Parts: sequence; C-alpha cells; structure tokens
Amino acid sequence: MSATSTSAHATFQLTEELNKTIIQSLVSSFGLDFLLFEDKKGGEVATIHNVRKYQSGETDIHISEQVKQEYKNQGAYKATKLDANGNKVFNSKGNIVKDDRNHTNIEYKNRGSVDKKLQQEGQLYDAYRDQNMAKNDNRQLDHIISSHEAHNDAGRVLSGLDGVKLANQSSNFQSTHSYINNLKSAHSMDAFLNDVLPRTVQSKKTLIKTNQAKLAGMPENTPLQRHKKRKLENSIAKDKGHVEVLESINTDKMREADKQARQQYDGQINAKYYTSSKFFKSTGYESVKSGLKMGIRQALGMILAEVWFELKEHIPELYKDSQGNFTLDRFLNRLKKMATDIWTRIKTRFKDILTEFKDGAIGGVLSSLTSTVMNIFFTTQKLIGKLLRETWNSLVSAAKIVFFNPEKLSTGDLAREVSRILSTGVAVAMGVILNQHLATVMTFPLGSELAAFVSAITTGLMTLGITYFLDHSEMMQKVWDFLNQFKSEARQTLEYFQKVNTELDRYLVELAQIEFHFNTQDMMRFTDSLVAINSEYEKGLILTLEIKKRNIELPFESGNIDSTRNWLKSLC
Repeated sequence: MSATSTSAHATFQLTEELNKTIIQSLVSSFGLDFLLFEDKKGGEVATIHNVRKYQSGETDIHISEQVKQEYKNQGAYKATKLDANGNKVFNSKGNIVKDDRNHTNIEYKNRGSVDKKLQQEGQLYDAYRDQNMAKNDNRQLDHIISSHEAHNDAGRVLSGLDGVKLANQSSNFQSTHSYINNLKSAHSMDAFLNDVLPRTVQSKKTLIKTNQAKLAGMPENTPLQRHKKRKLENSIAKDKGHVEVLESINTDKMREADKQARQQYDGQINAKYYTSSKFFKSTGYESVKSGLKMGIRQALGMILAEVWFELKEHIPELYKDSQGNFTLDRFLNRLKKMATDIWTRIKTRFKDILTEFKDGAIGGVLSSLTSTVMNIFFTTQKLIGKLLRETWNSLVSAAKIVFFNPEKLSTGDLAREVSRILSTGVAVAMGVILNQHLATVMTFPLGSELAAFVSAITTGLMTLGITYFLDHSEMMQKVWDFLNQFKSEARQTLEYFQKVNTELDRYLVELAQIEFHFNTQDMMRFTDSLVAINSEYEKGLILTLEIKKRNIELPFESGNIDSTRNWLKSLC
C-alpha cells in the first residue's frame, strides 16, 4: 500500500475499498497461494529432528523420497561376513556368520582392556550404580547409546556419519554389571529405566515369592527330590542377586550418563549435517523456489486484480451494447478497447508489479529459511508455513518503509503506514487460521472454495476496519500528529536550508528589479522566443526590437549590414 499523508485519507469510499481488499485477498492469499504452494508438516528441508520423528512413527511428517531411500539402503546392523575372496562365511552348523563390527571394534577392545585393569585395582567406577566395581563382579562394557540404536538412527543416516564410529567412542562407553548390560541390551535409556527395569524387578520379586512358597512344600526324601529342591534354591538365590543388582542402580546417575553421551553424540551429528553442502544446497534450493513462488504470487495477484477492476468497468458496457443495436463489428471493437485498456492499466502499474515481485520473493525466501530453522528444534505444522509467508510478506514491506522511507514521510505518517502494513498482515494471518478451520468443517463439494471465499471476505473486513481506524480515528489522528512533531536533526537542517534558499531566491529577484530595473518575466519571454525560432533572420529581428526597446547604444547601426561590416573592419 503506497504511503500517503493524513489529509489524503479525508474521504473513505467504503464499497470501493472493500471491493479492492477482498479481490486482492482472493487472488493472492486465498487463491494463488493454494495453487502455487503445498504446505507440508515439517517443511520441505529434512532436519535431524524431523527424520527421527518420522522414524518413531509420525509418518505424516514430510520426508523426501531421497532421504527415505538413504535410510532404507543403509545396510544391516550385522553384515554378512565375507572371506578374502568375497564369499559368504558359514559356521559349523551351516549358518551364515555375521560380522559384529561394534564388538570387534578396536576402540571397544582397548576400553575393555583398560577397564579390566582398573577393576583389578579396585578403581573402576560404575556410573550406573554410583560405586566402584568389586574385583569379583561380572563386568561388561556397555554402549550407553546402544550400537543398535546408533545404526538405526535416521538422524545419523541423514548426517552420513558411521554408526560404528559414533557408538564406539569413549564418551559412549560405561562398564557395569553384566546383568544390567544384558538387560539393557538395545533399549534406549528412557525405555530401560521407565519400563524394562521396574517391570523386571517386579516380575523377579513375584517369581521369588512363588518359588519360595513352592520350596516350602517340596519333599526331600529321595536324592532326586533333594536335587530338585537345591536347584530351586539356587534359582531363588540367583533371582535375589539379580534384584539386588537392579535395585543398586542409581537412576539419576544413569540418566546423567545418558545425557552426557547424547550431547556428544547429537553434537557430532548436528555439526556434521548442518554444516554440510547437502543441507545448504537443500535449504538454498527450497528458499529460492519459495521466493520465486511468492514473488509470482504477489505479482500475478496484482495483475489479476487490475484485470478484474478493468473488466468490472467494461462488462456493463458490453452488456448494454448487446441489449441495443448489437453488431459484431461494434462488439469486437469494444473487446479491442477493453484489451487495450487492460494492457495500459497493467503497464501503468508495471513498476509496482516489479516491486511486489521483489518484496514477495524476499518474504518467500525468509519464510522458507525461518521454517527450516524452526524445524531443527521442533516439527512445524502445515499452517505454520502459510502464516510465516504472510508474516514475512508484511515484515519486508514494513522494514522497507522503516529503513528506506522512499516517500520521505514524517515520523507520525511513517508510524501510521507501518502500523497499517503490520495490521494487514495480522488480518491475513487470522484469515488463514479461519480458512484452515473452515476447510476441516466444510467437507462437502465446493466446500474448500467456499471456505476460501468466506476467509477472504473476513480478511477484507478486518483489513478495512483496521485501516479506517488508523486513518480516521480521532484518537489515532492525535497520535500521528503528536509523532509528526518529532523530526530528526537531518530533517530539521534540510527544512532550514529550504527556507533559506526560498528567501534567497526572493531577495535576488527583488534586488534585480530594484538595481537594474530588470523584469524577470520579460526576460523569460525573450529567451523563450529566441529558443523557439530556428531562422537567423527572425532572431535578428527579435534582437533589434529588444535593443530599441531597451535603448541600448551600439557601435554600429542595428539592421544595417554595411554599417556592421565597417565596424568590424575598424577592429582589424
């Protein structure tokens, strides 16, 4: 919306303004937008957060086919072991041997050797139980983030990092009791502590009670009966030992160990992916594409609106002609004139159309970048993409006025224009939310089109109401007038020199008239006459008349060629 002074808004044509606002909303925000854009949950650019959400079961998140194929083709957790000739290796039972790269990893083996020595010295700290391990404890080296989880992590696959290297680094190792390690297995820390651990302890305790009751009633008359009783006693003792080990777990320490391991793990994945050319190319491509679409939407929306405004004026005339003495030639001429007027109208607004395209493109790029950044931390819904586009479209226009002030508005007028632009953006955003709600309710045929129409009318009414309030409210006029009192030092200096220049021009004109009896109007007419005439003869006549009028004395007779030649000879 072009900037105008307060006085320019003295009159307000309600019907005309409402018509313009609704048409512009229909052809841009609620018309072309749904043709050019297909908003998706999670945006267009793949992020670590979103691919993990998709992996966890949120299949409505948009993930490109390329990313899906990368994850699908990552390979098995334990690959088939091959001999030197590339042939599959089979064990003695005829089964294919799997290559467990994680438990044969050199870092894993080295850490196991170090921890073994520390255990024998009584210095091996078990963070899971917040105590040093005893020399006779059955020790195992646990991957805090399981190697299975690292291999199947969609975020890790997206970053392109090796799962074996990520899982087998010092920050992801923790020696603990073998039973804890075996029970934890491939579970995540949250799943283990929240589900597996309490469920196992409860089932073990229940089993112990059952077996103890069974033990109390077992006979021991024969050797076989005594053997069965000892076997059950050993089972009870073993289960008690397991419960004791599990109850010795310090859940806070265990979570802290997991937190530190994941910070290191996620930091490496994020740093790798978000600084990669893969991410920048995808982000750049989607941003440019969104910018072009948004620019086209804004420019095409303005063109279509101008076409409609012109058609609205010509269609009644066409109808009137058809009701009277209709002729094909007259009808075609009317169509020709209509097409010419449309083209003329569009050409007149060509500069504005380019500006709309540029501002829309900038807004589209910024909205795409914003959406991508937001999806790094959380998954955005479809509605967010639309709201971001409309918000940035308004912010770009407002920023351009604030920082460049092309119309050189005073403080109050500038504040009014910025408020109008931002409030229009809010109105459009509210219309978008309404449209989203109506689209879910109006599921009948043409329901989506009706929802868009109702949303456009609502947006137009809100925009019109806010605009009228900003331009015609007595309270707001006082605000703008108050702000207009504040001028920058540069503005005050400029206005001062403008006044000085005006006074100086007036003084020089008066001085010329007083000192030289010089009439500036007569001199202007005289110079205009000389400029307008091409003939040297006619210019000579005008000069002769002016010399006689001014009583100017010449060393020769004006208009006499012989006199002029004699004077020139006397100069030699």
